[in-house]
Amino acid sequence: MNNRLASIPPYTRALLKSHLIASGHTYDDLQKPIIGVANSWNEFNHGHLPQRQVADKVKAGIRAAGGLPIEFHTIGPCDGLAVGNEGMRYILPSREIVADSIEATVMGHPIFDGLVLIASCDKITPGMLMAAARLRAPAIHVAAGPASSAISFEQSRALRKAFLDGELTERELAEGNALLYATPGNCPYIGTANTMNCLAEAMGLALPGSAVIPACSNRRLVMAEQTGQQAVRLAEQEVCSHEVLTRDAFFNALRVAAAIGGSSNYVLHIPAIASELGIEISLQDIGSVNQSTPLLCNIAPNGLQSVVELDAAGGIPAVQREIASLLNLEVLTATGKSLGENLENAPQGDPAVIRPVADPLDSEGGIVVLEGNLAPQGAVVKRSAIPRELYQFRGPARVFTSEEDCIAALQSGEIHEGEVLVVTYEGPRGGPGMREMHRLTGVLRAFSDNVALITDGRFSGADRGLVIGYVTPEAADGGPIGIVRDGDVVGIDLVARTLRLDLPESEVQQRLAEFRPIAESCASPMLRRYRKYVGTAACGAVLLSNQE
Repeated sequence: MNNRLASIPPYTRALLKSHLIASGHTYDDLQKPIIGVANSWNEFNHGHLPQRQVADKVKAGIRAAGGLPIEFHTIGPCDGLAVGNEGMRYILPSREIVADSIEATVMGHPIFDGLVLIASCDKITPGMLMAAARLRAPAIHVAAGPASSAISFEQSRALRKAFLDGELTERELAEGNALLYATPGNCPYIGTANTMNCLAEAMGLALPGSAVIPACSNRRLVMAEQTGQQAVRLAEQEVCSHEVLTRDAFFNALRVAAAIGGSSNYVLHIPAIASELGIEISLQDIGSVNQSTPLLCNIAPNGLQSVVELDAAGGIPAVQREIASLLNLEVLTATGKSLGENLENAPQGDPAVIRPVADPLDSEGGIVVLEGNLAPQGAVVKRSAIPRELYQFRGPARVFTSEEDCIAALQSGEIHEGEVLVVTYEGPRGGPGMREMHRLTGVLRAFSDNVALITDGRFSGADRGLVIGYVTPEAADGGPIGIVRDGDVVGIDLVARTLRLDLPESEVQQRLAEFRPIAESCASPMLRRYRKYVGTAACGAVLLSNQE
C-alpha cells in the first residue's frame, strides 16, 4: 500500500503527525491506513439526518479492518427547501462546491489513503462521485437510504391539489405532506437522490444492494459498517476510482437508469462525473442506451411503487441480473471483484416490481432525447412519466422569461389547454444556476394535463407530464429557444424524437441572426462566477475551467 504520510520527508512528517496527535489520534494509530470519511450530514436536510449514525458505523468498520477513520464534512443542500424560490439557483452550482471541497481537503492534507463518501441527496452524491473520479484514489460510496412513507404518492399529490384549490390551510398541507417522509431518509421515489445512489452502485462504486436499503434500518447500519471495512481493503490493495469508473462502467449505469426509469437529472450528472476522467458521454449516447434498454420498473412518479418496494424486490442487483445480457460484466467494482462475480449471488427479482426482460413495461427506457430546430444539441423528456396520448403534441407557444412569470400566468387564468409553455433563460448560464421547475410543474398539473412545457431549465425527478427540459443551446447562449414568439406553433413527437418550431428555415435563420440574448445583472459573486465558466447542459453543465 502506498501510504501518503510515509511519502513525506521525516522532519515534515513528524510535525504533521504532531497536529494529528493534538487532534486526538495516537502515534501508533497513524501507522495504519488512514481513511477519510467525507460526510454531508446536517440538521436541515431530512435525507442526510441519518448520516450521523451511518458515519459512526462506517468508522467502526474502518477500525475493525485495521484502519484509522478521520471524518470531515462538506455541504449538503436540500432541493426541497430551495424549490420555488431563489435558493434553487444555488443547488446545481453546489455540486461543484462539493467536489472542490473534497479535493481541497484530500489534496490539501497529505494523510488520506482512501475515502468513504457518505451522501444521499440530489447534487451531493454526484458531487462526491466527481471528487472520487478526480482524485483517482481508493474510494467507496454509501448513502443513508430512502425514507419510509406513511401516505401514498397519490395522497401527497391530492393534498397539494387541495391546497391549490383553496381546500386546505398551509398547516394542513405542511403537516400532511410531511407524512410522505415519515422517517428520516431521502425522498422515497425515483427522484434524483435515489437515482444517483442507484447509479453509484450500478457503476461499481458502492457495495451491491446498498443503494435503496431503507434509512434507519438495521440492514442499512450493517451495510455502512461493511462499507468501512471494504474501504480499508481497497486502500491496502490500491484499487483506485479510475480503475472502477471506466467507460463501460458508466454505460452499465446508464442501462440501469433506463431500466428503472430514473430521474432525468442523471443526464447532467453522469456526463459530469465521466468528464473528470476525460470520458465523453453525450445526450445522444444516453438516448441511444434508452432506446435499446427495456423499462422494467414502475416506481413513483412513473407509477405507484416506492424505492422501498424496489429494495424488497431485490434492489439494483436484481435489476442488473435481469438485464445482464446488456451489461459489461468484466468491469471491476468496489468489492474488488468483477460485476459478473458480484451478480453470481444476486437475487431473483420480484416480477411485481422488477418486470422480466421478456415482459417489460416498455421496450425502451424512461428517457427520450429529442432533437430538431428548437433543440439542435438535444432536449430531454422523461417518457416513463407521460401518458401515451401525449406522446405527440402540437400547439401554439406562450413564452415566458422566468418560472415566476409562467406561474403567475397560470394562476391568473391566462393559459389555455392545448398551449405549449416555453420558459427561457433558466439554463445553467441564463438562470444562472439552471433551476428545476418543480413548483411550476406542480401548478401546471393542477391546472391541466393537456398543456406542454418546454424549458432550458431542468426538472425534479418527482415531476411527471409532458415537460421537456435541458434544451440546448440555452437562450442565454443564443439557442433557438430564445427566438420563439407567442403564437408560434411547436411540434413535439416522442415517437420520432423531435422538437420543432413550425417555421420556414429561412425565418428561423433570420430570427437567429437578429437575436440578442438578454444579459441580466446578477448580485451574487458566486453565481456570476458560475455563469462565466459553466458549460452547456448537453455536456453535464460542468465548469469549463475544470476542463482546461
